[in-house]
Amino acid sequence: MNHPAPDKLQPISFQWALALAFVAWFVEVMLTIVLRPALVRYGLQPMAAAALIRVLANGAVFSAMLHLSGMTYRKLFHDSPASVAATVGLLGVPILMLVPLIVMLDGVAMGLLEKVLPMSASEADSLGSLADGTLGTWVLVCIIAPLAEEMFFRGILLRGMLKRYAPADAMVYSAFVFGVAHLNVYQFVIAFAVGLMAASLYLRTRSLWPGIVLHAGINTTIMVLAANGTGADGDSPLWAWGLAIAFGLVGTVALRRTLWAPVPGRAGMAEAPAEAPAEAPADIRPDSDGDQPPPDAA
Repeated sequence: MNHPAPDKLQPISFQWALALAFVAWFVEVMLTIVLRPALVRYGLQPMAAAALIRVLANGAVFSAMLHLSGMTYRKLFHDSPASVAATVGLLGVPILMLVPLIVMLDGVAMGLLEKVLPMSASEADSLGSLADGTLGTWVLVCIIAPLAEEMFFRGILLRGMLKRYAPADAMVYSAFVFGVAHLNVYQFVIAFAVGLMAASLYLRTRSLWPGIVLHAGINTTIMVLAANGTGADGDSPLWAWGLAIAFGLVGTVALRRTLWAPVPGRAGMAEAPAEAPAEAPADIRPDSDGDQPPPDAA
């Protein structure tokens, strides 16, 4: 089987990943100083302006790294012989079934965190402004932000870390950097969890699309709850928790059977090689024996 040519992306250390996140933050601060007053003056809500500036900052750093790596957008988004349609078609629904439980657990975690570290008025106003989101805010938060952040944090940072660290270490380090990049302790909890899950999905599929589906689903659910004036926390009715747990279990079982089921002929699944992410065989599961000859070829 012909494998795609390896990219020129260099191995990325945890410290270098933090530095890149800091660079993106610095660019965001500079753009905020220059652009935010004008964006707000011309009618863009503060939350939408902040989201747009963060996307631009991450995009600037990401574009530089993509250029240096020599990767195409096609290779960045989906570096697996399995088609995008097959990947999203098989995994999209199970991933979305996890979203309600993830959001509700995050609400509980945020409630407990606020008891220890009360939220400031400015932080509360910033999160509360989601309820007044315009169409532009919805597009930014639910579509553009998931695309841009997955390209940067999973497409570049995680991919580079997989060339330096064992897969489990790379997943944790990249998720931590993703959480830190959100710049507040309240969003760190869900960002870290989403980072771990998106990294795990990428490791198994060599595609950013499952993580984008997860990320967009969570952001959209949070926006819907905020727009309806409801919260996903410990005060949710018992029936809501029951449905969320049921959907979450079904989604987990479906993903496990699709991505983590033992491959016939092996005692167990081995992790894909961390130093060569482009060498995944032709399957949604990059560990399956795609290079074995057919039985009658012997």
